[in-house]
Amino acid sequence: MSFEMVPIGVVRNDRSTAIDDDWDRVNSSIQLDLDVLDARATDGLRAFSHVEVVYVFDQVDPAGVERASRHPRGNPEWPEVGILAQRAKDRPNRIGVTVCELMAVRSGGVVEVRGLDAIDGTPVLDIKPYMAEFGPRGDVLQPQWSHELMRSYWTEGAPPDHHRTPDPVTWREEVRRSPTDHGVLAMIVRRPAVGAREVLATGELSLTDGLVGDNWLARGSRSSADGSAELDAQLNIMNIRCARLVAGGDERVALAGDQLFVDLDLSPSNLPAGTRLCIGTAVIEVTAKPHTGCAKFTQRFGLAAHRWINGRSGQQDRLRGICAKVVVAGDIAAGDGITKVDSSSPTT
Repeated sequence: MSFEMVPIGVVRNDRSTAIDDDWDRVNSSIQLDLDVLDARATDGLRAFSHVEVVYVFDQVDPAGVERASRHPRGNPEWPEVGILAQRAKDRPNRIGVTVCELMAVRSGGVVEVRGLDAIDGTPVLDIKPYMAEFGPRGDVLQPQWSHELMRSYWTEGAPPDHHRTPDPVTWREEVRRSPTDHGVLAMIVRRPAVGAREVLATGELSLTDGLVGDNWLARGSRSSADGSAELDAQLNIMNIRCARLVAGGDERVALAGDQLFVDLDLSPSNLPAGTRLCIGTAVIEVTAKPHTGCAKFTQRFGLAAHRWINGRSGQQDRLRGICAKVVVAGDIAAGDGITKVDSSSPTT
């Protein structure tokens, strides 16, 4: 009996060779084949933090497939074990399965993940949401050689000096000291071009442009069907206490990519979608669009910071921040107070 399978997509990343280690730093896009799948196939997927990706080691020579036993990675210091007792790529059906972090689901059938140990061009057979209930039931046991093999598989070496390791308890306590009412606009950052940052003393908020001079409108969005800018993400706002913790102080805060950094409780219970905030002479409205970490955020601040911010408690407190839109144009300045306003108030 044999089965024929058609790939549903292909992996795109910057690895062209099957290097054994350091896969956690690899960001991949899976471009789905919309002739095989309907665009609605990913509806609801973004509600999950992780996915299982099933793929084919298509560059493995079928003649080199192992059907018996061998030393893992050809290392004679490790015991010779059967191919079904290891996760080598030279396996009978050349199938790989990996649980990886789900970073984004884009329009046009693009699924972005981190930690997928597949090289550029790899055919993808399936994507499944990872559910905790499908995790191991009972203790996980494995031989010592497998721990040694996996020592550097995900992340190799020490993180850069500017990547900080979160202290979940003390850091969360610090963020939760932010006021629930009568907050403060601590920093304004304009992004005139991709990768460029300008810290402003004052700024202008516009109904059409968001923060005037920022590239939100011109840059557009990979999440919209036509690539145009999303009004619900006109402004990105992050808690300044959280930003200072992951950045190590004010000097690198602007790299987070948000325009407004505030000392205010951004949790959903305090600022549900539809909440309006008065800053200077402008009024903005919190939108329902989630604001989550991206690959660039992780590159700048590290995997540990990304996982702290986007973990269960981090999402509960919306540590990565919120999205908002301008409903009353006006001027803002660093140091301005922030107050909640009645959503029924006129917007002109």
